[in-house]
Formats: sequence, structure tokens, C-alpha cells
Amino acid sequence: MYIFAIAFFAANITVAQDSNDSLTFESITLATESYYNGADLVGQIPINAAILSNSYDVTWESWEGFAISNVTDNSTAGWANQYASFAGGGSNSSNYAVYYNQGVIEFNQPFYIRQLDVTNTAYAGISMRDGDAYAKQFGSLNGADGNPDGTNGEDFFVLHIIPLDQNNSLVGDTVHYYLADFRFSDNSQDYIIDTWETVDLTPYGIVASKLRFVLESSDNGGFGMNTPAYFALDNLVVNPTVGISENSISFSMYPNPTNGNLVIKSNETGEVSIQNMNGQILSNVAFNGTVSLDLSNTPAGIYFATFTSVNGKSTQKILKQ
Repeated sequence: MYIFAIAFFAANITVAQDSNDSLTFESITLATESYYNGADLVGQIPINAAILSNSYDVTWESWEGFAISNVTDNSTAGWANQYASFAGGGSNSSNYAVYYNQGVIEFNQPFYIRQLDVTNTAYAGISMRDGDAYAKQFGSLNGADGNPDGTNGEDFFVLHIIPLDQNNSLVGDTVHYYLADFRFSDNSQDYIIDTWETVDLTPYGIVASKLRFVLESSDNGGFGMNTPAYFALDNLVVNPTVGISENSISFSMYPNPTNGNLVIKSNETGEVSIQNMNGQILSNVAFNGTVSLDLSNTPAGIYFATFTSVNGKSTQKILKQ
């Protein structure tokens, strides 16, 4: 049955809107108002160049990592509705991913991470809005037990997006996105995300082999976070043309950030190309020790210098001011 399950799951992953530069999760075939949570024990969810982590516990019939869903019920409270987005479906599509507790998306090579759409799940969103047996109502002075919890009602629920290399080392900045925030002096500004929101990662210039996700809440107890540790994900857009070779060589650049003039030095002989964030090559020059490039006519933003020699290839980020 295990072999059959693997074959069944693989047969139901077809190339649809998903591609090497976009994850819409539409290539996962689901019945209407259903989900895939890893109960077939495949242990991961492969979609083209990406693998979403998934772990299923047969004893407890529970899972963590990622599930794929098209459930639209955003009004039913509680754990039984854990696969629904608070937005009531996907972001401009039927399918979307649901995250629980801990999970990683791993790519088959380093990718430039451009953006992703996120929202709360119905389970987490309703819990924060109304409170439940285990978690507080956000903005309340009291915890779920009815006693003051010390937050003064200044609650928050934040998603940490952590870029990693293939060795699980941090590359670039961790991005923090608040799925709920009740810390404003004007309470009318307090919010719980219930629509799909695009997180633009292009200003961070992230090139990563993996994305790790961590949730943090102001509502915690003796067993950890009380707020349900879920969020929903859709439309992850990456750029496969700009990356850092795993078989890299060494070169240096200065000044970086630069206002225009950029000096590149290396003991290698080869070729240097400058690319924008869309992978478009702006210049391509031969290299033998030192080269000076004039970027004064390029708009401010993030670019990439790729050095190629007979010994390998390496890419570094350039910040043009």
C-alpha cells in the first residue's frame, strides 16, 4: 500500500501553472473542498524545482510542515477547520499551501526569492479574533484562563521568513511579516490579516537554497505558543536565472554599496557579467586581475555580479545607491 500511495501521489502531480519560477500549487490534483496532508507517508511534497517538507504521524493522525488545500470555509472555528485560509480560498487560484508548526521549502539550486502571498488560516484567525479554550482573544488584557497575561492587550502574531543555503546557514536578512498586530496606540489600527497579502522580498536581494518559516506570538503558555501555529502560502515567485554557484570561486568588489564606480578584483582570469534582479545581463566584460565598471547610469537597486572562470562560477550582490 505504501508503494501504491507513492505512485498515486506522483501520478496526481502534473505540470499546470507551477513552474521553476512560480509555485501556485495548482499542479496538485485535489477534489473540491479537500486537502493533501501527507497521510500517504510520502514524507515531502515535490513541485518541480521545490520540495515542501511534510511529516505525518500515523499514531496521532497529525502532520506538520506543509499541506496543500483548496478548502474555502473561513467561518468555522477550531482545529477541525485547520486546512482553510482565512481569505476563503487561494490567492487568485484554487489551491494553496497550509503551514503548521515547522517547515522548510528547499530548492534544487540557489534561487533569487522575489515574493510570496500569505494570509492567516481560518483556525488561527478566528482564534485570535474571538479567543478559544487554549488561546486568548487578541487585544484582551486577559489570557484564555481569564487572568491578566501581562501583555496589556498589545498582542502580535508574526511570520519569520528565514533564507538559508544548502548547509542551513543564514544567507541575507530574515524577513518579519505581521499576520496580526495589536500594538498600536490607536486601537482602530489593530488588525488580523484575513486577505491574501503579497510580501515583496526584492528589496532584500535574497538568494537562497531553502526558506525556513517560524511563527511567533505574544500569547504563550507552559507548552509554548497558544496561538495556533498556522499560516497559508500561495504564489511563491523566484528567479532561476540569478544564483550563486555551489562550486564558487573567490572575488572581491568595492565600494559596495556603490554610487556608480565598482572595482572587481580576483586572482582568477575569466569573465564578469552584471545582471539585474530579473536576470537580464546589463554588461559582460573580460577579466584578468582587476576591472572597473561604471554603473552610474543604472537605477538605484540590487544587482548581481557573476564571475566565471575555468575553475567555477560565483555571484555576489551589488547595492547601487
